[in-house]
Amino acid sequence: MKLNEKEKKVLAILKEDPYVSQQFIADQMKLSRPAIANLISGLQEKGYILGKPYVLKTEEYITCIGGANIDYTFRLEDKMILSTSNPVNSSISYGGVIRNVADNLTRLNHLVSLMTVLGDDLAGEDLLSYAKKTMEVFACDRIKHENTGGYYSVINKEGNMDVGFADMSINRHMNRNWILEHKRHLNLSKWIIADTNITKDALEALIEYAQAENKKLAIIGVSGPKMKHVPDDLNGVEILICNLDESQSYFKTDEEDLETLVNLWINKGLKKVIITQGKKGSIYYDGKGIKHQKAYLVNEDKVIDVTGAGDAFSSAVLHGLINEEPLDTSISYGAVSSSLTIQSNHAVNPKLSINQLKKEIKKYENV
Repeated sequence: MKLNEKEKKVLAILKEDPYVSQQFIADQMKLSRPAIANLISGLQEKGYILGKPYVLKTEEYITCIGGANIDYTFRLEDKMILSTSNPVNSSISYGGVIRNVADNLTRLNHLVSLMTVLGDDLAGEDLLSYAKKTMEVFACDRIKHENTGGYYSVINKEGNMDVGFADMSINRHMNRNWILEHKRHLNLSKWIIADTNITKDALEALIEYAQAENKKLAIIGVSGPKMKHVPDDLNGVEILICNLDESQSYFKTDEEDLETLVNLWINKGLKKVIITQGKKGSIYYDGKGIKHQKAYLVNEDKVIDVTGAGDAFSSAVLHGLINEEPLDTSISYGAVSSSLTIQSNHAVNPKLSINQLKKEIKKYENV
C-alpha cells in the first residue's frame, strides 16, 4: 500500500527509536497527539507496524494459505483384500497440502507464514507447536468445537496409495470473511500461495486483493472434487499448478490432451500454468509458449512413498519463481524435488535443500 508523507515521517522516527511516545512524535512533526494516534493506527492496519513497542515490518513473508492436518498412514504388509482385516504398519505425521508446501519452502531458506485453521484439540496443538519451529504462525486460527483436519491413506507395497479418506470439514471456516479478517497479515506478504482447501469465495477474495495490492498469487490444486473452489475468472493469478485429473474436473471434460487443457486454462486469464501427469512429466505455459518437462524417474525399488510428491513439486517450482528464475528452471527444480520426496518415507523430505536440488539436476543432466 502507498504511504503519504506524514506516514513516511512517522515510520522514519520509529525506525530510529521504536520506544518513543506518541507525544514525542507529535512534537517532532508539529501535530496533535490524536493525529499521530490516527496515523499509527493506519500504519498498523496497512501492516507496517506490528505491535508495541512499535515493531516495524522489515521483511516480507511467503504467506501459505490453506489446509493443515494430521496424516494417518497405513502401509500394507501384503496386497489389500476388501471386506476383511489387512495387516499394516501405521504412522502419524503432519500434513495438508499448504502445510507441506510451507514446510518445503522453509527448507529452501524462505521466510514463511502459515495461515490456516486448526481445531481446539490436541492434534491442533501438536501441529501448531511443530510449525512454530520453522515458520510464523500468527495467522493460524484455532476453531472451538472443531476437530483438526485428518487425512487417512492406505499405501500398498509399491508405495502407491490404494485408498484415502479426508476429514476436512473444518476447512469451511476458511471463507471470504476469514480472508478479509487477515488483511493485515496479507499486507506482510511478498507472495501469497493458496491451495483449494479454502472456499471459492475465499479464493475470489484473494484474487481481488492480489490485483488491488499488486501481490503475486499462486493457486495449487488439492483434488478433483475441490477444483469447484477455483473461481471462473483467474485474471491476476500469477500461476496455477494442478494435475490432469484436477484439470478435467474443473472443466468437466474427459479430455486427456494436456496442451488442449493448458489452452483452456490460459483462456481463464492465468499468467502461467502447469499441469502434471506423474511419470509422464508435466506441460506448462510460461507466458510465451507451451512446453514440456520430463519427470526425473527413479528405479521402482527406490520408491518408498509417493505421499507429498506433488507438494514437493509445487514448492520447488515456486522457490524458483520467488527468486525470479525463469519457469523453465523452476519447473526442473520441481521435477527433481518430487523425485527426491518419493524416495523418502516423509511427505516432506527432511534432507531437502537448495544445494541438494542443484546437485540432483546436474546428476540428471549428465545421464
